[in-house]
Amino acid sequence: MSLRTFNDMFLDEDAARAWFEHVRWPHGPECYHCGLVGKAWWIGTKRVWCCSGCRKHFSVTAGTPMHRTHLPLLVWLQALYLIVASSKGVSAVKLGETLGVSYPTAWHLGHRVRAMMAEQNVILAGLVEIDEMYAGAPPRKRGKPSRDHDDSEPPPANPRGRGTKRALVLVAAERGGDVVAKVIPTHSKEAITAALEGVVDPKATVMTDGLPAYTQIGRTQPHLTVKHADREYARTDPETGHRVHVNRIESFNGFMRRAVIGVWHQISVKHLDRYTSEVTFRWNRNADDCLDRMAAIVRNGEGRLLSYAFLTAKGT
Repeated sequence: MSLRTFNDMFLDEDAARAWFEHVRWPHGPECYHCGLVGKAWWIGTKRVWCCSGCRKHFSVTAGTPMHRTHLPLLVWLQALYLIVASSKGVSAVKLGETLGVSYPTAWHLGHRVRAMMAEQNVILAGLVEIDEMYAGAPPRKRGKPSRDHDDSEPPPANPRGRGTKRALVLVAAERGGDVVAKVIPTHSKEAITAALEGVVDPKATVMTDGLPAYTQIGRTQPHLTVKHADREYARTDPETGHRVHVNRIESFNGFMRRAVIGVWHQISVKHLDRYTSEVTFRWNRNADDCLDRMAAIVRNGEGRLLSYAFLTAKGT
C-alpha cells in the first residue's frame, strides 16, 4: 500500500479509531472489564465507550500496549504503517522525525509495537532447520603490541573457543514455512532443549550443524546434520532422500544482521527479544498485505502491557 493510499484511507482521528475498533472488535465493542460484546454506547465528549452491563468506561486501547497512551490513534496507525511497510524496520530517531514526536516517545512507541509483533503458539513441522546466531556487532580484534611494549607484561590473549559475551539467538525454521527465534543464555543442551520446547513438532525431521549440544535432539526425533567444520554445507541423506542444510536459517540470520547494522546499529540484550520478534514477524508475513499485517499486530496486542517505567527499569 502506497503512502498516498494510506493517507486517503485515514484522513483524521475518527477514521483511525474506526479502523482499530473494526480490527479488534469485529462483532461490536467488547467491554474490557466484564467482556460484554455489542452492548455499549459511545460518549463523544469523553471519547470512550460505556458498557451497559457494568457501566464502566473503556476504549479500544484498553488491555494492549497502547493502553493509556497520550498519542492520537492516527499517530499510532502511522507508526504501524511505517514499521510494517519498511523492509528492515525503522529506527527510533527516524520514527520520531517522521511522526513529529520526541525520541523517548518514539523509542517507547517502537518497543510497544514490537511487543505486539511477538507471535505465540507457532509449531514447526515437516523439515525443521535449527541453528544459532550472535546478536549485535562482532567484538573488536585486539591489536598487536607496539614496538616499545614492555616484554615483561605480555598483551592480553584473545578469547579462545567461542570466547564472546554477545547474546545468542536460537533460530528454528520450517522448510518453506515460518521462523521462530528465541534468546538463549548459552549453547548448552539444557538451554537449547528449553527454547525448543513446544516449538518443534515431535514428528518433525530436524536438521542442524555439528554442534555437540544438538545431539540431545536425536534422542527424541529424527535428526540429520551437516558438518560445517569439515566444510560440508549441504548433502543428500541416502536413507531419507532429504536435502540436509541450514541455508534457510542462514538467510534469516543475514536478514537480521542487515537490520541491526543498517537500521538499529546496536541492540541491547535487555530488549533483544522484542527486536527478534519484529524481525521474525516481518520474515513470516512478508507475503501478506500491508493492512493485514497491521491488523495482525493489533490483534496480537491483547494483554501485552508495556510501560515506559518497565522498559527503563534496571534489572528487567
